[in-house]
Amino acid sequence: MLPPAHRAAHGVYYTPPLLGARLIDLATHAGVDWVTARVLDPACGGGAFLAPVARRILDALGDCEPRILLQNVAQRLSGYEIDPFAAWLSQVALDAVLLPVTRACGRRLPSVVTVCDTLRSAPPDDSFDLVIGNPPYARVRLDAGERRRFERSLFGHANLYALFTDVALRHTKPGGVVAYVTPTSFLAGEYSKKLRALLRRNAPPFSIDFVAARDGVFDGVLQETLLATYRRGAAPGRVTVHEISAVGETALSLAAAGEVPLPRDPSSPWILPRSQGQRTLAAALATMPHRLSDWGYTVSTGPLVWNRYKNQLAKRPARNRYPIVWAEAVTPDGRFVWRAEKRDHVPFCEIRPGDAWMMVRDACVLLQRTTSKEQQRRLIAAPLPAEFIARHGGAVVVENHLNMIRPTGTSPQVSHDVLAVFLNSAAADRAFRCVGGSVAVSAYELESLPLPPPSELAPLTHLVSSSSRSDEIEAECNRLYAIDDPRSANDAR
Repeated sequence: MLPPAHRAAHGVYYTPPLLGARLIDLATHAGVDWVTARVLDPACGGGAFLAPVARRILDALGDCEPRILLQNVAQRLSGYEIDPFAAWLSQVALDAVLLPVTRACGRRLPSVVTVCDTLRSAPPDDSFDLVIGNPPYARVRLDAGERRRFERSLFGHANLYALFTDVALRHTKPGGVVAYVTPTSFLAGEYSKKLRALLRRNAPPFSIDFVAARDGVFDGVLQETLLATYRRGAAPGRVTVHEISAVGETALSLAAAGEVPLPRDPSSPWILPRSQGQRTLAAALATMPHRLSDWGYTVSTGPLVWNRYKNQLAKRPARNRYPIVWAEAVTPDGRFVWRAEKRDHVPFCEIRPGDAWMMVRDACVLLQRTTSKEQQRRLIAAPLPAEFIARHGGAVVVENHLNMIRPTGTSPQVSHDVLAVFLNSAAADRAFRCVGGSVAVSAYELESLPLPPPSELAPLTHLVSSSSRSDEIEAECNRLYAIDDPRSANDAR
């Protein structure tokens, strides 16, 4: 019932009961003892976790006297919440769960929810056996003091859920468990590399559930979502991975995706199967050492942020005006078609003194930056032809919804055409889905994608140069990724 603008501004997306129950089950499996555990939800919202956790505590204590039951919940359960109304709602939810107990002993439950800004003015550090929750998701600006406080987990932009993950580690005692609902973006993004390293050192993941579909689960959330448990002080081991999906409003479907080790480099992306069909592929990717740099390429983002240069955009050619290459120029079937047909798109950009850095003068491979897991392909690429650049005065301007995959030298190991064909293959798409963690196909994730050695690409190069059938090319790309049965991997989509 909250206004959409308020939800988006504060990253407020409350947890559906089915996912809350599943995360509590995962915490139990990770070692939480409800008879003795002290529990904190540092962003407790409307009590989606506090209320069912209180029920677990009551069930674990069995037939204790009502006074003892009430005392246990009051002393062992804590919540922090910045929104006073949400804090009140959490306390009401707890009162409802404890009503039979409070009636029996004639006492009310003391307030266990503290109204505070967890990131800036939370109560003094305390140790809990379980820190559980669904922290807010949104980018946030930090002052110098706040950046120093979270320096160990920050690289570049700060996101609220990453800061709350750091807070959880500070509040979890050795041997304790962190159980969180978060976006998947931290698994691979460059901004999260220090957070990944911190988790691997201090609280390696024990289990991860990927939410198969967002519709009907977290409506309005753009990010893919996961449920994860971490054990403070444990040695890094294998992570148990499941894919989960809602079956109506009353049940979850669970599909085991495997048990996967974390990479040796603590900050590198965590390559994990998102579904059963990706299990074998993810294991193969973990053994592949080659990356785009070995093929002779690097990745950068198109330099034109068009709404910052509106007064330089033009519909007609003229002196010092160069073609704008928008994301729509890369077609879904992997062709380059120069066009400016969408709203606010125009064909040309005027280059003024000081703007030369925006000019792209050499051929490269273009790849769309924004795709989602629901699309048939996440990787959509096409070569930017050298002849197109030459025909338009020796330069073009590439808009920032495209990645530019550019040679690092004059003679890359793999040609532009072969690179584009490979990236457009179903095999490469499946591999990227084991790495990519957000709707943005970032340069960092592309450069982290495991690839076959360039020495093995001669058969593919021959197929591309001879304009072979698409099924032959797909079969060769499957071979390069050791995919024996591509049909078994299609459920990744």
